[in-house]
Amino acid sequence: MKDIGKVIIHIPARGGSKRVPRKNLRQMNGKPMVSYAIESAIKADVTNDIYVNTDCNDIAHYVLGEYPINVYMRSKNLATDNATSDDFNLDIIEKLCPDTLVMINPVCPLITHEDIRLALHLYRDSDCDTLISSCKTNMQCFCNGEAININVEEQLAPSQENNEVITLNWAISVWNAKKFKNRMRDRGYAVLGEHRVFYNISSIKGVKVSNEEDFLFCEKLLQLN
Repeated sequence: MKDIGKVIIHIPARGGSKRVPRKNLRQMNGKPMVSYAIESAIKADVTNDIYVNTDCNDIAHYVLGEYPINVYMRSKNLATDNATSDDFNLDIIEKLCPDTLVMINPVCPLITHEDIRLALHLYRDSDCDTLISSCKTNMQCFCNGEAININVEEQLAPSQENNEVITLNWAISVWNAKKFKNRMRDRGYAVLGEHRVFYNISSIKGVKVSNEEDFLFCEKLLQLN
């Protein structure tokens, strides 16, 4: 078990969104979508240092008026469509100086506080510098028309016999902040880490709100709870 030091959780919630306009503040089952990530982060009770990382005054005002957490106002150039997760994670590392940075993605509103706790425990108990939430499957997978985990020249085997394929959903990510910063300095990229571990979640919890159908699907699932 490693010492993870000062832990900061940040929830990146920019104001702009083209496919689902203003989705972080849009009402999902009676409250803004961003509130699900905030409430899960608070209930996880792994740190008191929780920030919503935004460029949007409306999001900042909502958060500060509703929750006992902080707002980190990022610069506009870190909230464009071209801004990378490398860039805005490095920015908050340099400004707030955590030892461990946890990112909770508000576009995955089905993530729970228990997922956050378990992910951080897995990170702490491993020798990794990076944890990324993921989903796994043994179903037949192709990329650019090429088979990934099956041989198309052989008879189709039962899916459980196929090699496991892992897909990243980034609902929860955890980084050693110092190593993240060093990788950015030396290589210019860092989010995938060097020694990584994957935290598996169900495909339902890993749903990412990228379009209108995703939004409505998540809302329906929340209404069932």
